[in-house]
Amino acid sequence: MLTNCHTLVLRALLERHPEMPHPGEDAYVYNVAPDSLPLSGEFKPRETHRFAPPAGVMERFPKLLWVKCHLVVDNLCHYGSVAKEKSGLSPSQKQGYTYRKGVELIPLMREFTQEVGVAPDDASLHYLAHVLVEIAVDYAIHLDDGTVGEQLRDAQDAMTEAQKREYAEGLGALYGCAPEKVARARGAPKKFYGDWHDVEHLFVNGRTKIVLRKLGLPFSEENTERTCRLIEEGARITSDYMDFIDESVDALSDWATWEGEVAIDGVIR
Repeated sequence: MLTNCHTLVLRALLERHPEMPHPGEDAYVYNVAPDSLPLSGEFKPRETHRFAPPAGVMERFPKLLWVKCHLVVDNLCHYGSVAKEKSGLSPSQKQGYTYRKGVELIPLMREFTQEVGVAPDDASLHYLAHVLVEIAVDYAIHLDDGTVGEQLRDAQDAMTEAQKREYAEGLGALYGCAPEKVARARGAPKKFYGDWHDVEHLFVNGRTKIVLRKLGLPFSEENTERTCRLIEEGARITSDYMDFIDESVDALSDWATWEGEVAIDGVIR
């Protein structure tokens, strides 16, 4: 899932369980790192969607728990389970919310691809529909509660220099790279989506780039307008997203089953 969904799941989890460790506002920044770092071009999604910390790293950088939380939610939304299921499953075999809901959005995505002159096969169409679910849910959350996007934005802005160093050093230790590489990537979402403070743009116009890039289409004004309409219609169809949020919080509430140094694979495709 994308930023609003991850942020809302984490907010609901911490509200239900204020006793959870390391609940500071910067938890929200760690929580979106697997998706935000690759926007810089310096990280590949396959690097950030695997959690396999070297021994002792979690003890030194305990807030990495929230990076792992992201991958757990990704697996829940794709597979309906905390652990990633076997590889090679077709989109129709995946039972998480985004793929089940994606079935309802396939006609919408088929109409859209015909309009823009692209003809994906059925499996690719279902995959694209699941991507639309992710984007549409983020926008639906924004329409229902604009404070969710603002919370992540404010958490980014409020990080102290010490917290920024801890973030860069922790993720550098996790991914086996220099902290400077992580520090450079912190600003990637703003460069990719546009002004981070314009949350309306962030969750509609900015997200059109995801769809257009996956289809190999230019970011033209006409394509952007078409994709905005697609996202808006998708948001209407995904108005039941709180079912997934509640299911995710239920699963995460038993954090003894997923916290710690045990490796976990997330989802790339």
